[in-house]
Amino acid sequence: MSYLILFAAVFFLSTSVLFVKWTSAPAETAAFYRMLFTCLMLLPFVDFKSLITTRLMTRYALLLSGTLLAFHFWLWFLSLDYTTVASSTLFVTSSPIFVLIGNALIFKKNPTRKGLAFALVAVLGGMLVAAGDIQLGREALFGDLLALIAALLIAGYWLVGQHVRASMNTNTYSFSVYLVATVVLCFMLLVRGTTFTAFESINWWYFLALAFFPTILGHNLFNYALARVSATVVSITILGEALWGMLFGYAFFGERLGPFQWVGAIVLLGGIYLFLKEDARSTRADV
Repeated sequence: MSYLILFAAVFFLSTSVLFVKWTSAPAETAAFYRMLFTCLMLLPFVDFKSLITTRLMTRYALLLSGTLLAFHFWLWFLSLDYTTVASSTLFVTSSPIFVLIGNALIFKKNPTRKGLAFALVAVLGGMLVAAGDIQLGREALFGDLLALIAALLIAGYWLVGQHVRASMNTNTYSFSVYLVATVVLCFMLLVRGTTFTAFESINWWYFLALAFFPTILGHNLFNYALARVSATVVSITILGEALWGMLFGYAFFGERLGPFQWVGAIVLLGGIYLFLKEDARSTRADV
């Protein structure tokens, strides 16, 4: 049953690219309403009493985590305006590599030689995908770069959140970081002079769908499954987002992958998969 829940979670998480591609609103506007509507949906489940009594350092961590999440969504949504759905999701899925680097630099959790080798294999796969995207023009490479930066930001979000979540209820933590992200994106809209409402009315449905399907169902189902299966299994399952992205790109947007992109996708996903398995093995050995 837990694995069925994981399958459903990765599917719902992957639907994000569909609603982002279909919306005609600017990237930061779509990201803002995704976070705002998610906050409203989580509101009845928030433990405000525990939130008010959180330590000062925890509040700073929540501010940092929410800010990283806001810029992650903005840059990833923006990347879909320049590159293919497949390439964008492939680069975003590379975030475990940045988690590896962050754990090594900040928490001194150095990877094994095998883990480092597998990470380098994944990097090589990403380079092959980028090489294939050269044929699509400079805009595609710019989109790949945005997605890669978005992966770096979500890795930072995870690194900060992995310690904060241990002392907070899941819904309360999620609401807190989503609220911070909402405020940051609202400020961005004001500074950039981006519209809050000047778009086709159908976009409101896309914003609600972004909040409900990939965020409430996707992320919350992952959190539910995390209590029943290992974090490694969950991490590896998330790689399915890239595969769904490739399928959605082909089925809904007529995207075709070239030989370099296919080989790069296989190498990238294979490298991350082997890296996660090696990381789990070395973690068990240290316990």
